[in-house]
Parts: sequence; C-alpha cells; structure tokens
Amino acid sequence: MCNYLNRLTKLFRIGWAAKKVRASQNETEKLLAQRALVALLADARGISSKVGQLFAAVEGGSAFQSLTDSVPALPLKVMLPILEKSLGYSPKTVFKNIQSATAAASLGQVHLAEFYNGVPVVIKIRYPDIADAVSVELKLANLMPSVSKVQEWGFDLSAYKQTLFDTLQRELDYRCEAKTQTYFRENVRVPRLEIPHVYDEFTSDCVLVQSRATGVTFPEIMNWSESERRLIAETLLQTLFTSLFVAGEVHADPHNGNTFYNHADHDSMVTLLDFGCTVSLNKTRRLALLKLILGCREKSEVNPLDCFVALGFEVQKLVHIQGALPLLSQMLFRPFLSNHVFNLAEWQLEKNIADLLGEKRWWFRSAGAANVLLLMRAFQGLTQQLQQLRINLNWWELLEKSVGEKLLQQARDLHLPAINLAGTEFKILDFASQAKKLHVEINKNNQPLVSVELPAETALNLETLIPDEVRLELVKSGLIDLVGVLQRLKSEGLSPQVLFACELGEKKYRVWLA
Repeated sequence: MCNYLNRLTKLFRIGWAAKKVRASQNETEKLLAQRALVALLADARGISSKVGQLFAAVEGGSAFQSLTDSVPALPLKVMLPILEKSLGYSPKTVFKNIQSATAAASLGQVHLAEFYNGVPVVIKIRYPDIADAVSVELKLANLMPSVSKVQEWGFDLSAYKQTLFDTLQRELDYRCEAKTQTYFRENVRVPRLEIPHVYDEFTSDCVLVQSRATGVTFPEIMNWSESERRLIAETLLQTLFTSLFVAGEVHADPHNGNTFYNHADHDSMVTLLDFGCTVSLNKTRRLALLKLILGCREKSEVNPLDCFVALGFEVQKLVHIQGALPLLSQMLFRPFLSNHVFNLAEWQLEKNIADLLGEKRWWFRSAGAANVLLLMRAFQGLTQQLQQLRINLNWWELLEKSVGEKLLQQARDLHLPAINLAGTEFKILDFASQAKKLHVEINKNNQPLVSVELPAETALNLETLIPDEVRLELVKSGLIDLVGVLQRLKSEGLSPQVLFACELGEKKYRVWLA
C-alpha cells in the first residue's frame, strides 16, 4: 500500500508539472517548467520515464532529451547484487573491470565490462523493484477516465492500456529482449548496420549481456559530411523497411540513446540498440500494407478499405470516410509515390489530412489497432531524424532494394476478402476508379479560350485555382456551389464526374474529372 501511495503521489506531481508546461506563457517559463517535469519523470523512472522519452522523440532537442542522455544512474554497489543473484555466482569469476554506469534508462542501466579473455561487453541490469513499480503504475493507468476525443470518437482505451501493459511486460523481461535482438541480428540484413551479439548464457529476466558497441549518438553527427550523413540516412530507412516488410518486427523506440554512429571507414556506420520495445506484424498485415502502397503508386484495382481492415482497422469507423480513403492513402504514402528524391519538407501530412477530413479524421485515428501507434512512432521518429540530418532520399528506390521484387509481387497477388457494405450508403472506391486528370475548359462565343489539364488531386484546391473575379461571379450567379462541390469531393472521392458546367454572358465554363 505504501508503494502504491508513493507512486500515486509521484504521478500526481508529474501531472501537475505537465499542466504547468501546457500553461506556460513564454519560452523561458515553458523551459523552466519542462526542466521541472524532466526531473520528476527521471526520478519516477518506469512508465513515467517512458512518457518523457516519448516527448523527447516528438520534441527532439527539447528539455526532455535529458531523459535519454543524462538520467542519473544508480551506484554500482546497488546493481552488483542483482547481477550476482542472476548469475548464481560471483560476477568476478566471469567479468573484470565492471564500471559504474554514467547514465540510465527508464527500466534499467548499462555497465561496461570485459570478459577475462579481454572481450569488451555491456551488462544491462534491471533496476531493483522496478517490476513492482511498473505494476503499480499499470494499475493506476486503469483509473484513467475517457475524455475529450477519446470518448467522442470511441478510442479503445482498454486496447491501448493492454498494449502498454504487454509492451512493458516484455521490456521488463530481458530474455524477451535478447530473443528479439537475436532475431533482428539474423533477419535484418542491411549494409552498414550492426546489431550487437547477445550472450544468452549470461542473460536472465533482469540481466542482459551483449557485445560492446562503440560510436557517437545522433546529435554528434549533425556536422559530419553530407556523403556520410546520406549513408546513415539510407541505412536508417532501409533498416525500417527491411525490419517491417521482411522480418515483421519493427524497433519502436527511436530515441537518441538507442543508436550509435561511426564514420564511413568503420565496419558499420549504424549500431541499433535496445530491443525491449518492438511491434510485430504478421505476414498478411505487412503484405496488406505493401499492397496499399503499391495500389497508390500503380493506381490499380486495390480497395484501400480492404487493406486497412487487413491491417487491423475497424471497418465500422472507416466506412464513414470510405470515399476519401484513396486520397488519404496517397497523402500517407506520398514519399513512396515519386520515382525521385522526395523532399520531406513538402510532406505536410497533418495539415493535408485535416484539410481533407476535418473532424472526421478522428474516425481514422480511432479505427487503428492499438499497436499501430507504435508503428507510427517508428515512422515519425525516422522522418524526424532524416529532417535533422538534412537529407532527402528516394523512398521508392530504397523500398525496392530492401524488400525485393519477389515480395512486391506477393503483395500484388495477395487476396484480401472484400468488405461487404451492403445496406449502407457508402460506395466502394478503389485506386483505379479514381479520376486521373482535372480538365478545365472555357469557351467564348463558341471558340476555345482556355483548355487546361491538371492532376486530379488539384481539384481539392479548386477555389484557389479559379481567378478571384471569376469565382466571385460564379458565386454571385448562384449557379455553382463551390463549397458544396469541394465537400462532396472530400467525402466521396475523386471519381470521374462533371464538377460544374455553366454559362456566364459570352463565356461557357466546364470543369470535370476524368
């Protein structure tokens, strides 16, 4: 009970500090409040520290970064008894030069050491009593109410809590981490990537021993040469593609403390660490995701609704935005649609989705399976790293290289059961059914005046495409409801259709999708 009340008090203080951060009136006040919150999160460790690391991933370079770089470590004398109990004998019989940890993570800390034959290793030791502390926090998490968007749009909080519980339970058992790390090492083969070897004979639920990796952390490579930063960026992107589509296991904890970097003359440039937090996708789910990307690129007869449902999305929620799913997919996977280098600065995903769906975007966000959040975290962390590296890449070329033509063809051939929408007002719209071009034609006295052909997606910006004086004249005439046309396109999709045709004085206007 004391432990429970202790954790509850700490979590209450963290919540109060977080509220002060949100209420800050200026940058100085906000920074001071953030530092206070960081101190509380670091002291609490466990779930609370995980929350802070998530802030660090989202707000790279902020005060929360100290949670990944400089959380105070516990003294070696506190950790050695845990190591000895795990081994069943004195650590001195196996290791020499066990060093004090200089920094710590949320659930444990690492110590540099050597085997007696001189081989350098890292010993990761779980904090004493951290399992009990996490158990208390998980119980407290069950007291959280459904509020705001969560309640309004039907987010499955129980599923999110269960995902959090399962993830933390795996992270608390270093045997699970060791197994995942070995799987990555054997199945995620990417040039310039290294994954440390695990010494299973010395690993237990609370201790993990692995080969020692060297290198610098992410902030230190910002001023490396462009060629080296490009190689690192390619390695990171190929690692995500290979782990996701080939191995089916994605590293979902992309903070700075989990990767080391070396110059190009080293055996490997990127070393991936800490496999406690990963997300698994079975072959059907990852092929469905690949099929969705291919459908976007090739404008094939792929219905995105079928793919999203195969990925674990709730069909009852997606039907509310079914007509918009092809456009939404093109926004989500825009980097893959180009055959050239893609400039990430042009990928204004949040804004474009908000413009397309408005409040209905919450149908999409709440429809996803809980572990999709971890997958999104991996993608978000990677895109932030690429932007910080100031490197743009050819995503499609690297995806082809990572997965190979055989797997791409398997995705094309994947049969997904069609979703039955009988009895509803919603219509099926696949990528092939979408219009390819927007046509604008203006005649004056029956003579062609303007004839323009544009990509179909530009129809969503119809109001800005029409000159102001013409738009005002159309609105004034009452013949055309441009707002209504745009709302229909956003909800029903860009199917071939006449958007409007009218005559104003000597001019005839015709705008259509084909």
